[in-house]
Amino acid sequence: MAKIREFVPSPEAKNKRTEFEHKIKTHRRNRIIKILATCATVIVMMMIIFYLWDNSVYTSYSEISSFQRISSSDSTCLEHNGKVLTYSKDGISSIDNKGNVIWNETYQMQNPIVEVNENAVAVGDYRGHIIYVMDEKGKVGEIDTNLPIRDLCVSKIGIVAAVLEDSNLTRLNLYDSKGKELVRSECRMSQNGYPVAVALSDTGEVMEVSYLYVDSGSMKSSVAFYNFSDVGQNSVDRLVSGNEYADTVIPYVGFLGKDSAFAVGNNRLSFYSGAEKPVSVAEKLLSEEIQAVYTGNEYVGLVYIDTTGAALYRLDLYDKKGNLVLSQNIDFDYQNMLIQKNSVVVYSNTECVMYNISGREKYRGTFGKSVSLLIPANKTNRFVMVSSDSIDIIELN
Repeated sequence: MAKIREFVPSPEAKNKRTEFEHKIKTHRRNRIIKILATCATVIVMMMIIFYLWDNSVYTSYSEISSFQRISSSDSTCLEHNGKVLTYSKDGISSIDNKGNVIWNETYQMQNPIVEVNENAVAVGDYRGHIIYVMDEKGKVGEIDTNLPIRDLCVSKIGIVAAVLEDSNLTRLNLYDSKGKELVRSECRMSQNGYPVAVALSDTGEVMEVSYLYVDSGSMKSSVAFYNFSDVGQNSVDRLVSGNEYADTVIPYVGFLGKDSAFAVGNNRLSFYSGAEKPVSVAEKLLSEEIQAVYTGNEYVGLVYIDTTGAALYRLDLYDKKGNLVLSQNIDFDYQNMLIQKNSVVVYSNTECVMYNISGREKYRGTFGKSVSLLIPANKTNRFVMVSSDSIDIIELN
């Protein structure tokens, strides 16, 4: 018969075990306290750094580096995900901030339409039928629409939407970056109207379209959202949501991040929320004529002529919920604008002014050369400055 011996811990063993468990709990508690204290310190330091940056004022800039650039007089520059995109009637190329050509694509177009969405680039000839699609490495594919192109847009992954003429109707087709037709649709004035503006979400699964039509003798607009994923397969024509607007023309639509969209009309600014079925969340009625529309970092900026006499223009900046976060006078004849995370940079060929979102002027100065494009660099106070013959890296100080 096997011997079974009971083990009963002695009082000393119990005390040692209790003391050991107490040490473990104390060690864990102290470790958690240290982690929380470290996190709190990091957060406080980040808040201090942001506060110092947000309230810092720059008085000049220094040139970090300069590289030669060769361009034709009829070329146009755009930003291409931190790089310089240059196009003309003869071709399009991407250049890094050291002046090195990353890729170059030649063509012959009378009136090129160029759309950029981070790494993706699409270029097609107005009333032509060929669209080239490029990414950060070069040409990805070529689309033959077989119909005259009126407008186009591109998603971040290279999906292209094209507005096409087709005898008595207008087509709104979707293509992948290789040229495969994904969606073919018809637009008739007597039914849904004429597509005035079109935009694609990051993935290309949701399309926003502004239509113009006549109803009972008056001009009206509608903003429609189509979903081409599984979410929209049970909806008629994959139309998942839409809004109608009387006495309004809407020539500008777009997306703000993954779950927001907007539409700019002649008398209103509309905001929509929802990644799959966007719905209206804010409507801003406008009484002044819009001069320009700028977007960046989930903001929409509308520029008006200033009628008070205090400045030449006024910028009204809205967040994606429709809140007015900045109303800023612009006192010089600017040509372009950058909307960054916490600042707005307004510039002409010779002059530049930077404001933070609170309206504080952070920098005002002139360039030493005629500048055609400013691109944000890897620091908040550093930019790529593009002129006709050089690419310069500058830092505000």
